[in-house]
Amino acid sequence: MEHLRKLIKEVLSLPPKKDACNCGCHDCDNVGNTGVVLNESLVKKEILSENLRYHVDKQLPLTENTFRYGSQSFLNLWAEARSLYLREIIHVNEDDKEILEETDLGNFGLYENQKVPLDLLLLKNEGGADTAWEDDEGNKVTLQDILNLTKNIPQEDYPTEKLAKIVLNWDDNPEEIERINQVEVSKQYPILIMVNEKGKIQWILDGNHRAQKALQSKLKTIPAKLIKPSNLDDKAKKILLGIVDENLLKEAEDKKKNPPIGKPKRGGSKKFYVYVKNPQTKKIKKISFGDTTGLSAKINNPKARKAFAARHDCKNKTDKTKASYWSCRLPRYAKLLGLKSSFSGFW
Repeated sequence: MEHLRKLIKEVLSLPPKKDACNCGCHDCDNVGNTGVVLNESLVKKEILSENLRYHVDKQLPLTENTFRYGSQSFLNLWAEARSLYLREIIHVNEDDKEILEETDLGNFGLYENQKVPLDLLLLKNEGGADTAWEDDEGNKVTLQDILNLTKNIPQEDYPTEKLAKIVLNWDDNPEEIERINQVEVSKQYPILIMVNEKGKIQWILDGNHRAQKALQSKLKTIPAKLIKPSNLDDKAKKILLGIVDENLLKEAEDKKKNPPIGKPKRGGSKKFYVYVKNPQTKKIKKISFGDTTGLSAKINNPKARKAFAARHDCKNKTDKTKASYWSCRLPRYAKLLGLKSSFSGFW
């Protein structure tokens, strides 16, 4: 992202170029419907990221990139291309142009106090039988998964006027208009509406074409299922509800503010860590302890335990806010920390 920020800053310092063609390359008539073309009279190819430079070198459309849909590299490519396209520094074919001009793919925004990629779900939402949603890690949830999870949610006749502001609008796109004309509004296929736990509508998960059909037909209601975060499993919440699930955010925040006290865990700046509450200040403190040299704990060796206890004066280590207290009592929490055996005494 640092490269992208520097690129955008450099590009925005350039004045808009007005030439005989859209991109300023003076040769658009010969470009046809191929891939990305750079106007090198404005900038040099070296300022491009390696990924965008590849598309320029091969004259490949952006839509033919090989990145996983929704990955950071995928989003960065579209964001970089848009910054150059809007300054007429690159020329793209009609398919790429439509995405760069009509969507915000590659950009981020705040939704329900969360940073989310814009238009990422939008482009995958109306794929019929192939509809699926995917996160950056490649985890996927399909429309059929959602239907299975929500099969027990009762249908209701939802007022179409409430959908007018959130339904997707394809304007004069002939293919989408044809789809709207072909779909049927029926109780057999209720639309799926995502709401928060208080019932406030968030977005249409599935059924934008049917919602448009209902609005155009001036129907007062449409069969719908209202899906709350609590209706979904953990996988669906992770993939979908990064946008709308306030409860998960609150739960994560609560865990941060109120971590488990007195239960050592593996990891941190040293080998182990534990949260303790200072009896005087009542504040929670994170204590890191354990050897970081790679030596294994010899808790099954009686001589090693005795030597350690004597060397560290474990019998006099009684302050729980000190790392030495927990190091001396490591055997008591051995199984919790993934070690083989545990003992009630000191080392």
